[in-house]
Amino acid sequence: MRKKNREKIINLTTEILEAFLRVGGAGAHAFLDQKTLYSDLNSRGYDREIISTYVRRLVNSGHLEAIEESGKRSVRLTRKGKVKRLEKTNESSADGKWRVISYDIPDDRKPLRIALTRSLRRIGYKPVQKSLWVCPFNKADEIEILISELGINIFVANFKVESSDIEEHLRELFDDELD
Repeated sequence: MRKKNREKIINLTTEILEAFLRVGGAGAHAFLDQKTLYSDLNSRGYDREIISTYVRRLVNSGHLEAIEESGKRSVRLTRKGKVKRLEKTNESSADGKWRVISYDIPDDRKPLRIALTRSLRRIGYKPVQKSLWVCPFNKADEIEILISELGINIFVANFKVESSDIEEHLRELFDDELD
């Protein structure tokens, strides 16, 4: 029973975060008024009361920001919410380019290094070497959100490359995910 409830929570959380892409636009910068958000999720079979509970949880955890302007209640993704959405999205379109992350995070910031590698894995990156990770998916273009959220800009190099001398090895890494 607990596992089923956990899956339900994860699914609804993902649906709420994905609603910003469906309704708020690809950049997910737009505010969504709660009426629009509730209507989108309600059409997907979620009860309004349950949606309210999870929206409150996401606001309390810092993933969403709630505002009231001109009598309208709205929510928007915070940077933390954008990272979570990026980690949770199942979008796996590729354009033939490789997103490469190289980092050198000092030992005194080891928790940040662990958080980075954990998120990279969730987003779809795979390690080529210890601190060199690669991903072929378009969603990885938003990786700057994660880097900014962790505050590690000075330790990370982010590249988008069209070809590599290890192309065959990279394709083997993603053999299951790529067409």
